[in-house]
Amino acid sequence: MKRSKRKELQNRLRAISAPEHDKHALTRLLRAAGVLFGIFVAGTVGYYFLCDQQYDLLTCAYMTLITLTSIGFGETIPIAGHPDRVVFTIILVILGLGVMLYFVSQLTAFVVDGDLRDMIFLRKMKRHIDQINNHFIVAGLGSTGYHVIKEMLRSERPCILIEQDMDIVIQFNQQVSDEFGTEIPYVVGDATDDDTLIEAGIDRAVGIVFALGNDRDNLFATLSARGLNDRIRIITRGENPSSEEKFKRAGATSVIFTDALSGLRMATEVMRPEVTGFLDLMMRDHGEIRRVEELDIPPDSPLIGRTIREANLRRHTDALIVATHDRITDDYTWNPGPDQKLDKNTKLILLVLVKDIPKIEALLRGRK
Repeated sequence: MKRSKRKELQNRLRAISAPEHDKHALTRLLRAAGVLFGIFVAGTVGYYFLCDQQYDLLTCAYMTLITLTSIGFGETIPIAGHPDRVVFTIILVILGLGVMLYFVSQLTAFVVDGDLRDMIFLRKMKRHIDQINNHFIVAGLGSTGYHVIKEMLRSERPCILIEQDMDIVIQFNQQVSDEFGTEIPYVVGDATDDDTLIEAGIDRAVGIVFALGNDRDNLFATLSARGLNDRIRIITRGENPSSEEKFKRAGATSVIFTDALSGLRMATEVMRPEVTGFLDLMMRDHGEIRRVEELDIPPDSPLIGRTIREANLRRHTDALIVATHDRITDDYTWNPGPDQKLDKNTKLILLVLVKDIPKIEALLRGRK
């Protein structure tokens, strides 16, 4: 990535990762505007009553405006010979010009410093996140979350990141932009906070992965997520296997103990190296990404009632049906035969190229 493009990416990421800064800048600007408007109203009403209502409110408002802005078009309301009006005008000028200068300085800083641009980009990002549905959320961009998001990108799944450290996200998005040509939409905040999860669209998400720093945070975040969405699939990283039951009671669908999983992989590697080598090779076929994927059969699919042979998915792809899962009985049929019938409760588990997944989904819906 060229330096100019990298700098632009950093600026944009800082914009969406510094909402508090933008909020304070906007607050100062609105506060100054509010005080200025208050002085304008006070000036209008003051002239109205000091002149014993001889002039209408529009004329009084115009008099106040030219006084505050020092335009000097001429007095629409006579001041000379009226001490009360003179004193009121002096006070109005002193207060009004000070507030006017403060408002102009805040407005200039808001535009020149990029706060306006950042606020616009922040709102665009929020609108973008609000439009994402059936996505996955990854909370925590540590060593585990890093690989989770990369796998989702390779599998072309929509995902949103939750992370507290702006610099980590900037660095990661630079890598993602270089490797995948895209950026990860994300929310800066604490994943244990309900507002942060809501901002990431947890009510519309199908799954969330908690890869926070310790079991306590992951447990609390799991509890919050389950309270906000009782249908979402929650996968959480665990450190201590003895805490698995606590995670399950908190609402976790599955708990992954990374140390135990790494140890199992290392043992398999040393005892059955050819098997692990084959599985690794199977995941990549001449640079094309292959995954074990699960696909539901839609209730209106024309394949319902037909056999695997009649479905003939391999006519259009090289997908291999590894197993079928019955959602009612929760039974698996490994290496199903060609005469097994498909129904609306069947879930197919296939070994398939990622690029062929949309094609198979279309076939299951009766489209070619």
